[in-house]
Amino acid sequence: MPAPFYHLKTLGVINMTPNSFSDPKKFLDSSLLKTHLERYKGRTDIILDFGFESTAPMNQAISAYEERARFDQFFDAIKEIDLSGCWISFDTYRPSQYIYFEEQFKGRYKDLGFIFNDVSGVIDQELIELLIGKKNQENFYYVYSCTHIPSRDFVLNHMDFVKEGSSLRGCLKNLKVARGIFQEMGLEKKIIFDPCFGFSKSYEQNWELLDNLEELIRDFGVKEKWLVGISKKSFLRKRCGDGPQSFIQSEELH
Repeated sequence: MPAPFYHLKTLGVINMTPNSFSDPKKFLDSSLLKTHLERYKGRTDIILDFGFESTAPMNQAISAYEERARFDQFFDAIKEIDLSGCWISFDTYRPSQYIYFEEQFKGRYKDLGFIFNDVSGVIDQELIELLIGKKNQENFYYVYSCTHIPSRDFVLNHMDFVKEGSSLRGCLKNLKVARGIFQEMGLEKKIIFDPCFGFSKSYEQNWELLDNLEELIRDFGVKEKWLVGISKKSFLRKRCGDGPQSFIQSEELH
């Protein structure tokens, strides 16, 4: 079985994309990719997070076919590496893609933990059916991201949905509504909550949320599982500069 999921963990992001805002094309070098996976595969404090489409707003969306083709190429490149016993996270906003990625990993490796890291924040029928199907699956979690995106089709246009006012209050409201939906389905123990820094939030709103993150967690629920992803976000670079000392280099999950 993978390591227990109740301590602070680091989400190690590996972007299998040519146009990510962070490390573009870096892991398309298969030798570098395999070196990194060999280095971190045995770490019980690391969750390996794989993404195959950049959702940065300067990019164009790719098709589900292209996303799956990128996954297949990646999966072939790592066939010699045994990731059994690891926590695996897939960063995709398409439920059908998550299912495919998980099935492929299950067919090759043993004793895995899985996370559907869904940046959309959209609770639709497709997602509900997926989560109900996972209700009794051990070592599975879903990340609910706090955004204002109306549907999955608009994920890459998330900055078109910035709302005026307090990001802290808006995020707390969204989180409580989502938790109520998940509780009605009996899924509350499967959910990780993400304030989702950067998505549909202005520069000022991101800093308000970061400055008051402790308050948000206290008011919403300190016993919940949280994903806090601020690594290399543009609102940090704008204030701190571009030097390597300016970034929080990991995304931490607890």
